[in-house]
Amino acid sequence: MVKEIPISSRIVEQLSRATVKTIMDGIVELVTNSDDSYRRLEEKTSLVMGKIEIYINRKKGGICEELVVKDSAEGMTKEELENALEFAGETSGFSKGKTVRGLFGRGLKETIIALGEGEITTVKDGKVYKTKVWVDKKTKKPVYDDELLNHVEETTLENSTEVRIRVTNEKAKVPTYESFKAQFTNHYALRDINSSKNREIILRFDDINKNIMKGKIAFSYPEGDKIVENEISLPNYGDKVKVTIYESPTPLESPRNNPYGLAGILIKTKGAILDNKLFRFENENAALYFFGEALCNDLEERLRRGETELIDMNRGGLEWRHEYCQCLENEIERILEQLVLRKKKDLEKRPAIDVEEPTRKMLEKLRSLLNNMAEEELEELEELPVDPGPDIKTLVLKPEWTNVAKDKPRTLSIYAPSEMVQTEGDETNIKSDTLDIQPLVSVVKLEKHPKYPERLWYRYFKVVGRTENASGIITATLGKQKAIARVKVAPPKKKKKGKLPGQKRGFIKDITPDEEESPTQRTFYDKNTGIIKIYVNFPSVTKIIRKGLEGAQTPEGRILLAELVGEAFCRELARRKLDINPAAPGGEIDAFNNEMNKLQKRALHQIQRLIFNWNFPA
Repeated sequence: MVKEIPISSRIVEQLSRATVKTIMDGIVELVTNSDDSYRRLEEKTSLVMGKIEIYINRKKGGICEELVVKDSAEGMTKEELENALEFAGETSGFSKGKTVRGLFGRGLKETIIALGEGEITTVKDGKVYKTKVWVDKKTKKPVYDDELLNHVEETTLENSTEVRIRVTNEKAKVPTYESFKAQFTNHYALRDINSSKNREIILRFDDINKNIMKGKIAFSYPEGDKIVENEISLPNYGDKVKVTIYESPTPLESPRNNPYGLAGILIKTKGAILDNKLFRFENENAALYFFGEALCNDLEERLRRGETELIDMNRGGLEWRHEYCQCLENEIERILEQLVLRKKKDLEKRPAIDVEEPTRKMLEKLRSLLNNMAEEELEELEELPVDPGPDIKTLVLKPEWTNVAKDKPRTLSIYAPSEMVQTEGDETNIKSDTLDIQPLVSVVKLEKHPKYPERLWYRYFKVVGRTENASGIITATLGKQKAIARVKVAPPKKKKKGKLPGQKRGFIKDITPDEEESPTQRTFYDKNTGIIKIYVNFPSVTKIIRKGLEGAQTPEGRILLAELVGEAFCRELARRKLDINPAAPGGEIDAFNNEMNKLQKRALHQIQRLIFNWNFPA
C-alpha cells in the first residue's frame, strides 16, 4: 500500500507566513494573481477591463483591519476555486506555457492564512461561488467552508473575483495613505503591472478619523539615457539574457533590503519580475545612478521544465546561491563594474557648495554626535565574527583567546556543524573554571546560521571578568562534544584615534547640500565619500531649505534638517549593523525595518536637541 505523508498544519502556517510577511507581500500576491487572470484572457484575444481595485482599512497605530482585492477577470468555477485552495497546487497555468507569475500555486490561500481569515467571492459564467478560509482554533488546521461553496447562486454579473481578508495578524502593519501609495506604486514586483496601459489600478484607503481616500496607481520608470542594450550568453549554460541599462541624472534609492528602491537591475522573465539587484555594488553611491532589466526568457523555460530550485521557494526572488544564478550575477556585475567606475570619476569632479560659517559649525558638531552614536552602536557588534565560514567540522568557541575589560561584558560565539546538532541536540551548557570570569548564561540554545543554514548552527553569549589580571577557561558542552576559550581580564587596548592632517574620524565625514536639478530622494548617504547629502531641489525640501542650506536656521528648517539627517544616518547605520550580524535569509527587509525603528527612537531626539538648541547669530 502507498500512503501520502501528511502535511503538518503548523508547517502550512509557517510556510504561509514565510511567503507573506507583510500587508504589502499579500497585496503583491493577490494583485499578481489578478494580473495573471487578465493575461490568460488577453492570450485568448478577449477584450478585458484590466481593472484591479484594492481597499485598505487602517486603524490607529497602523493596524490594518481589512484588505480587499477585486478584479473583473476570468472568475473561478467551484472546482477552480477548490484547486486554488489546495496546498502546493499548481493552478496558475505556468507549466502549460502561459506567461504568468505564479510558479507554485501560492498566493491566495497563503495570504489569507498569514494575515487572518478571508472570504472569497467569485463569479463565472453567470454563477456566484463563495467560501471562507481560516485557521480552526481547536485543530490549528487551515479550513474552508465547503457548505457555503456548494451553495451556488445565479447572477447576471460579469465574471470577477473578490478576496476580502479580515486581518488579525498584529504584526501586519500598514503606513499612512501617502507612504502606502508610494510603496505600492514603486514595489519592484508590481512595476510592469502598475505601468501597463492595459491595467487600471485603483486604491481606496480608509484611515482612522478620515474620509476614504482614493487614487489611481500609475508607475513611471525614472528618466534616464539608455547606455547598455546587449544580449549576453551565460557561460557553461548557453542561456541568452538581454540586458538593458539606463543612467539616471540623479542617484536613485538602493534596492538593498528595499523592494521600493528605483535603482537596480530587474531580473525578469516574459511574465514576471523576480528580483531587483545591484549585487556587490548596492552600497556604491555611483551605482545608484543605474537602473534597467535583465530579461531571462531561457530561465523561464528552465522553470517550466521543473528546475524550480532556481527560485527562492518563499517568493524571495532567485536562489542566488545556485550555480546558475551565480553565473547570471557574475555576468551582470561585469557590465555594471565599468559603468560604476566611470561614474565614480565623474562624481569626483563636482565642486563643493559653500555653507555659511554658523551653519557649518553646527554641522560639524552634528557630525561628531552622529559618529559617537555610531561608535557606541557598533562597538559590541564589531567584536562578532562577520563570517566564520561553512567548513567548521567540530564544536568551537570564537575567539579562542581573548581579553575582557573588568566588569564589561564580552561576546563569545559558539559554532557547531549541522550533523553534530542532529546527533547531540541544540542545547549547549556554558561554564567557567573560575569565579573571577563568569558567563552571563549557563545554557545556550543554538540556531541555524543565517548565511549557512544547511551546514552550520551558532549562538552568541557574554562573559564578564570580575578581577583584574584573572585568567580562566570557558567551556561549552554540546552532548559529548566540548570546546574551550581562554579568557584573561586585562585593560582594553586604547583605540587609535590618530589621523592624517585633514582627515575626519568616523563614517560620517560631512553633511552638505546637493543641487541636483531633479532629485528622486530627499537625502542620501554616499558610502564612497562618507557624506550625507541634502537634496535642496527636492520638492518638499526646497520650500524650506535652499542653496547652501539657507533656511535651515528657521524653526521649520531645523525640524526638516533633523528629519533628513536622521533618516540618512539611521538607514546607513542599520545596514552596517546587519552587515555585521546578518538576518536570516528571507527576513532581511523585516530585520532592516526593525533596526531602523530602534535606531530612530534612540537617535532622533539627540539630533533634534542639538539642531534646535544651536544658537545661530541674528
